[in-house]
Amino acid sequence: MPKDSNVYVVVGEGVVTVKREGSNRAVLAKVLGKVEVDGVEVLCLDRLVHESHEQQFGEWTLAGAVTTLLSRSMPPPTGAAAQDTVASSGAARHTL
Repeated sequence: MPKDSNVYVVVGEGVVTVKREGSNRAVLAKVLGKVEVDGVEVLCLDRLVHESHEQQFGEWTLAGAVTTLLSRSMPPPTGAAAQDTVASSGAARHTL
C-alpha cells in the first residue's frame, strides 16, 4: 500500500484543501455537510479528493466512490463544552 503521510489536509470555513507533497497542485472541495456523533466528525465533500488505493490522510479516514467522506475521532471536550456535551449526549449535531 502506498504511503499517505505526504498528503496534507486543511479544513477551512466550508472548504477542504488537499495538498500532496511534491506537487504544486492543490485540490479544493466544498464541504456539503458535517456530522458529529459518538466522538467522530464526518465531512461530506462535493467531489472525490482521494484515489481508490488511499485509505488515510493523516488523522482523516477516507471513504466514498463519487464524493469523499473524511472522518476522524474528535478529542474529548473540556470545561464548559464537556458539560454541554453530557447534557445532549446521544444527539447528533448536523451542519449543512
